Amino acid sequence: MSDSQKLTLVGVPLDLGAKNLGVDIGPEAFRHQQIVEKLQNVGFDVTDNGNIECTDRKDLDPGNPRMHYLDEIIRVNEELANLTETAIHAQDKAVVVGGDHSINLGAVAGASVALEGNLGLIYLDAHGDMNTDKTTLSGNIHGMHLASLLGYGAPELIDVHGEGQKISKDNLLHIGGSDFDQAELELIKNEGLRAFTLFDLLSKNIGPLLAMIDNLASRVDNIWISLDLDVIDKIYAPGAGMPNAKGLTYREIATIAEYIGEKCNVVGIDVVEYNPLQDEQNKTAELGIELIAKFLGKDYSWYTNYMSRNQVG
Repeated sequence: MSDSQKLTLVGVPLDLGAKNLGVDIGPEAFRHQQIVEKLQNVGFDVTDNGNIECTDRKDLDPGNPRMHYLDEIIRVNEELANLTETAIHAQDKAVVVGGDHSINLGAVAGASVALEGNLGLIYLDAHGDMNTDKTTLSGNIHGMHLASLLGYGAPELIDVHGEGQKISKDNLLHIGGSDFDQAELELIKNEGLRAFTLFDLLSKNIGPLLAMIDNLASRVDNIWISLDLDVIDKIYAPGAGMPNAKGLTYREIATIAEYIGEKCNVVGIDVVEYNPLQDEQNKTAELGIELIAKFLGKDYSWYTNYMSRNQVG
């Protein structure tokens, strides 16, 4: 990757996919933490496209009890899909900051259309996000979008930015899951979806996961990364929308990100479910920025920051 790699940043302050209030201010909190300047400092030419305008829930009717705020979520995701498709056509890397995880639907749909389906998805999340309108226990769309990208569930969600599935079920790798609903477990088993859970990591160590990443990278030319901050232990990511007491450690998530950055052609990333109201000393936002850089093949950490501030001359 050249030092002049272009990157398009898009903020999506959407909180309608769940009831995790506070994630709507995530994009501006990332900017306050100097995401643009920090990514520029490690070698990216960053264009900040600002935020997609999202309607406040107080001005909306939840509508369908099995798919709350469906129309507005689809509208926002269609706009995001257009922006993502445009960025990738321009040979930019796309970085999308949320917002709740339902924004992954538009981000990946846009990338998939731009790349004519030649896209793998590495999905890091404590939850499955593979419910449908038929199996949901909550009606929250942030638990359905991954199923929709794979072609399961409500047509309204499956057909965002073009009809049909956007990711082949063979090109998904779900990492770090620890809280799946029964319907999600059945879907994973019945459809043979690739999932490397927290239990797998603790019982088998990281080696088999690295082999799964290698296998995916050998079969598709392009990879999208979706990072829900709740996959990380709340010691390191207290500002996750749903803080996780049994998530990945810093060294685990950093190692996974570095490996992906080295082995995969990552075309875009979404970082979601950041609630700055729960953060401590901005450390969740700072970790999110660090991981974006690592997933895109750049060296960024407290150590590189320390060295850049203490260079001689």
